[in-house]
Amino acid sequence: MPESDAEMRRLLERRSPVLATLQTAPARKPELVAELESSRSTVDRAITELTEAGLVEKDGSEYTMTTAGRLALREYREYERATDAVSLTTAFVNHLPRDAPVSTSLLEGASVTMGADHAPDQALKPSNELFQRATRMRGLAPVVLSFYPSLLAERLGEGDLTVEIVAEPDVLEALPSLPEFGTEPLSEVDGLELYESDQELPYALWIMDTPESSYAGITAYDGGGVVGVLINEVEEAVQWAEDQYAQYREGADEISTAEL
Repeated sequence: MPESDAEMRRLLERRSPVLATLQTAPARKPELVAELESSRSTVDRAITELTEAGLVEKDGSEYTMTTAGRLALREYREYERATDAVSLTTAFVNHLPRDAPVSTSLLEGASVTMGADHAPDQALKPSNELFQRATRMRGLAPVVLSFYPSLLAERLGEGDLTVEIVAEPDVLEALPSLPEFGTEPLSEVDGLELYESDQELPYALWIMDTPESSYAGITAYDGGGVVGVLINEVEEAVQWAEDQYAQYREGADEISTAEL
């Protein structure tokens, strides 16, 4: 048996391909050699180590995965997916506050668009395209860009979109003074619900529903400018985002758009 958790993790890192093969069906050593395209000696060592760890057992001439082996492989694969997701999104997530609540559920399967030095707004292109097709949007607004009010007013004026926004007090106070507030003020369009949060919002989290699918995302800012956008339509990611939004929405106070 491995003498420590660390040894078990190292064993899984080395021998997970053998466990993955046995997950499909029990196998004899020659079958494992052929399937894994490994030497007989390598398979021998792997089987010995996995058997001693209680992850594999011999049944006649075949080797089969134990219950512990099945559980260990499942958790190891979850670990691989999580670390891969963090690795692929590091450049983005490092722009979020260090204490911001972020789950690997949001990162796994996500696409990230980073802004370029000469064109930072290009990061917004994927989320803006989604917004043009959205029928419903919920979001947290710790900051507001100057063109957002007119963009919101334009889409809401089309009558096929509803929007809920939980914002910090400074954001709500700044809306009417923005130079691009829009030709049709937000107070005169239907479909918008605004909520004021007395909590500091950790990021610009949003969920958008389109006729085809639902999407979760975070827009990252640095010094007020956009540095990147992360988008994910995996069901677990959308559910995680919904849960996060609901927590802030529950503690916020609704305000009338006429107050803007």
